[in-house]
Amino acid sequence: MSIKAENVRAIDRAIDVLECFSGDRNALSITELEKRAKLSRPTLYRILATLIARGFVRKDGDPPRYRLDVAVGRLANAWTSSLDIVRLAAPLLQELLEQHGETVAVYLRRDKMRFCVAENPSQQPLSYANGIGFSGPLARGASGLAILAFVDPEQAAEIISDEHDAAKVRTLQRKLVDIRRDGFALSGGDFIAGAQAIACPVFDRHGAAIASLGLFGPSVRFPAKRVTECAQAVKQSASALSSLLGYSA
Repeated sequence: MSIKAENVRAIDRAIDVLECFSGDRNALSITELEKRAKLSRPTLYRILATLIARGFVRKDGDPPRYRLDVAVGRLANAWTSSLDIVRLAAPLLQELLEQHGETVAVYLRRDKMRFCVAENPSQQPLSYANGIGFSGPLARGASGLAILAFVDPEQAAEIISDEHDAAKVRTLQRKLVDIRRDGFALSGGDFIAGAQAIACPVFDRHGAAIASLGLFGPSVRFPAKRVTECAQAVKQSASALSSLLGYSA
């Protein structure tokens, strides 16, 4: 193996180690890391030593457990700070949360996927939240469909073609027509059983659907009248965010 290929492989393995950590797994033993990263222990120790030296991982306690360190936070801060949409959406999300008491979030489009870049979780005992960084396909879930309905028709057709079931394709095409007519998307249980999602597209100054703004909660709290009320509120907030991004309808 060439030196260049070996270096790329080492970077790939380091990323594998970092991706072992998550919100509910923020402190891992060497054994847990070994299983998750699927690396030999000598290789794992070498990678951890480099990550610790660069401030991406720290080691605590005896027996030791490994956690993400400040360098990861600096990268996360640089990423979110570079997204004007996160800063501009913050007061709109907070207002929606205060008015309706349900989790609200912004999803940013990346090719055929959408990623959560901002989220204000509900404080109610029964609530749903995916967390910043959560991703999903555009063709599934209200947050994805709200974007997909307004992307370039050729791009939309390509994304829809990934569905190999003809009946699903027809259903999806009908949904997109309804979303374009109503200006919002609804879905229930696509990712979490018993969840209700309401989302609207967010446009940039060029008129491109770059994101969606959504509200999420348990379906038991969403009779038809409340769905309509929340959909209008989400629509207004998404429209306000689009205007802040320079969009003029």
